[in-house]
Amino acid sequence: MDVAQTLVRSVMRAFYSTQEILVVEALVTHSCLRDDDLIYLMKMNSKDLHKLCASLRDARFLIVHTRPEVQKDKARPINRIYYYIDYRQAIDAIKWRVYKTDKDMQVIAHPADETKEYTCPRCTAQWTQMEVLDSVSTAGFVCQRCGTILELSKEREAPGHQQLSRMNNQFKFMTDMLQEVDKVVVPECNFDTAMQSQRPIVRDANHGAKDSTPVDTGLHKPSAVKGLANVGPKTMHVTIMGDTEEHENMEARKRKERLLRENALPVWMTESSVPTKSKFEPDENDHEEGAPAKRVKMDAAIKTEVKIENPVVKVEADDDDDDDEFEFEDVV
Repeated sequence: MDVAQTLVRSVMRAFYSTQEILVVEALVTHSCLRDDDLIYLMKMNSKDLHKLCASLRDARFLIVHTRPEVQKDKARPINRIYYYIDYRQAIDAIKWRVYKTDKDMQVIAHPADETKEYTCPRCTAQWTQMEVLDSVSTAGFVCQRCGTILELSKEREAPGHQQLSRMNNQFKFMTDMLQEVDKVVVPECNFDTAMQSQRPIVRDANHGAKDSTPVDTGLHKPSAVKGLANVGPKTMHVTIMGDTEEHENMEARKRKERLLRENALPVWMTESSVPTKSKFEPDENDHEEGAPAKRVKMDAAIKTEVKIENPVVKVEADDDDDDDEFEFEDVV
């Protein structure tokens, strides 16, 4: 942990402003700080401090944690902001910055064979080593233009290589410490571990802080109510199906729906054939739509049923006929 803290402090002092350095120094010293405590140490207003810490959060040098707390004599909780450093995340961010800067500088650098390494002191002509290999004497390489002994240029590197060399020299302290960090195991740091190793801040009597207690969010409450039976599921079965099984289940559902349609009862069995409304009864929809009511005229004569009681058959006889012709036998 000491190597990681030294690395973070060194990087902050090399590349960041004074206020950002002081914020990180306070977090390294106190492990975890609330926003009002950090405001008291930095002597800043809350808006400027939150803006400053937001830039450090984007650079992965600190973590912002929010926790609901209840102050004394107040029932409604408020969200309090805490700051701490996750050293694993900060080290990864430093490694990425060094790697990205090195790649950008390598793009600017030119190949070494394009530089003019030798210069003629007489005609000031410049030559590469490949060009003067065939013009050599006992004193050294000879200028192909005037025959003077060539001198080795003082600046043998191209501008891109010079910048890359300066960058490597400036980043040497970081690369050396990164190699030392890779040899040790940096412990994991979260909000709970940072709060356990927190160092309290001693305030003045005129700048006392309001005490507050964290609110239980209910994550550790029992799932069942005392006195009630737990009727929830006892076990849970998880079935993982592939594309083939899903296709088979879809085909089975389609086949089941087709069989239900084929075995369905016909309409003449499910619906009654007797009309529920007389054909002479006017339709309500016709009246609602404004159509005139239809009247049925019965031109045919109304047939009535006549009941005849004790029918009598009357027979008329002529006077000339014999009475014996009209004798009837009694029907028993």
